[in-house]
Formats: sequence, structure tokens, C-alpha cells
Amino acid sequence: MHIVADIGGTNMRIAAASTDSLGEIKKLPTPKSPKEAMAEFVRLARELVGERQITDVVCGIRWFVVDGIFLSGDGPLEAWGGLHLRKELSRALNAPVTIIHDTAAVGLGEVYAGAGRGSKICAYITVSTGVGGDRIVDGHIDRSTYHPEIGRQLVNGERLEDIVSGSAVQRKFGIHPKELDSLDERNKLADTLAIGLYNTVMHWSPDTIVLGGSMIVGVNPIPIPRIQESLNKLLTIYPKPPVIKMAELGDNGGLWGGLALLKQAE
Repeated sequence: MHIVADIGGTNMRIAAASTDSLGEIKKLPTPKSPKEAMAEFVRLARELVGERQITDVVCGIRWFVVDGIFLSGDGPLEAWGGLHLRKELSRALNAPVTIIHDTAAVGLGEVYAGAGRGSKICAYITVSTGVGGDRIVDGHIDRSTYHPEIGRQLVNGERLEDIVSGSAVQRKFGIHPKELDSLDERNKLADTLAIGLYNTVMHWSPDTIVLGGSMIVGVNPIPIPRIQESLNKLLTIYPKPPVIKMAELGDNGGLWGGLALLKQAE
């Protein structure tokens, strides 16, 4: 059996999988202690497969991981800095481990089984606590030297994620993003996000943009029709703008992406 997982700052999700389907999904709060987190991960993985052997593991993670090493953490996972994630999991589970960027995993999942189906060049972008994204080309995660950091692009001298993310909304208005019921303010966020998407289109030239994250699919979201309208006004260089779609796979997109990666490796 395979193990697919998604480790986030708040929760981590783990599932056993064949190359055709996901099994039961286990979800738990991500421990702040890396030692405790690895122990819980291993416990759940073994619980999911029972007596069967774990053949390999695919794990999506948000933070900066290079060559399997968790280089830096922030917020709840600050203590994870320096953790050799791939080596620790591989040794504990006696199986090869592949670590991928979380948005790459979700983007691949959306192309494989969600809103990005049929796209040849898909940009998946999440707008949540922060902003991130990856590109999927011909059904495969595009290569990059390091993880793409769409949220760190500058818009009028500020990082995009410092303007349109859930954290930005909370800082500016002092409320949880789901309480931002002003359509006028959410339209302003849409117009700013459209600038970031314009820059992304200039670099990646996708045919489809899939947007996910709590600021897009949650309560009082940034409205996609307004984002599309604003992007179309900016994007006059090409005869046809990419279509913007809402992500379909919810919190399990990264697990579907792990499944797709396993299928590609057959």
C-alpha cells in the first residue's frame, strides 16, 4: 500500500492509497514538536495499512523543504527548522519518501480529478492564510529550482499575500476573514488579486487558473467573477485570457495529487 499525506500548519491528513483510489483519510492537528509529529505520522500510517507493507510515501508540505530538509518554519511549525523530514519518515516507515510543495500536490490533484481536468497548462493558486501556487504542465508538476512563491511577488511595493490573504484581512479589519461581509471590500481584494494573476500569467501563460483556499471557497469569499473581470481588463496582450475556476477537491486536494504522482510513477 502507498501512503499519501498533506502536512499543514494547522492540520495534517494521511491516507492509504492504491494507485486508483484513496482509502480512509485520517486528520489530526499538526503537533508543534517535530518529534511528536513524526511519531503521530508513523502511527497513523501503520494503522491505515494494517498488516500490509508500505511501499512508498508521498507527502505535500507548505514550508521551504529542499532535498528533504525542512529549512525553515514559521508560526506553529517554527520548531521544525532543520528537520530532515524525508530521512526521518523513510527510516521510520522503511519506505522511500517523496516530499513535494503543497500547492504542487493540490494543483496536480485538481488537474487529475478536480477543476483543472482537461487543462494543458494549469496554474493552481491558493489564497488562504497566505498565498502560494504552482504550475502543472501536461498533467505533471512543472520543474523549478526552488518552490515558486507567488505570494511574495510585489504589487505596488507590497507582497501580494500581505494584501489579499486571510492574515492580511485580519490585520486590516481586525476580524476573521469569513466575517468580511462587505462586497465592496471583497471586490477590492479581487482587483488586487487580479494584478497578481496578471503577473503570473505573464510568466507562466496558463490556459486555466484554479483558485483554492479559504479566501476563495470559504464564507464571504473573494468573488471569482470579479477576479476574472478585472484580469480580462488587464490582460489585453493575448487574444484569449485563461479561464479562472474554483478548486473542487477541498481539503483533500493534496492527497489526490499524491495519488496522481504515484500513478505516474507506475
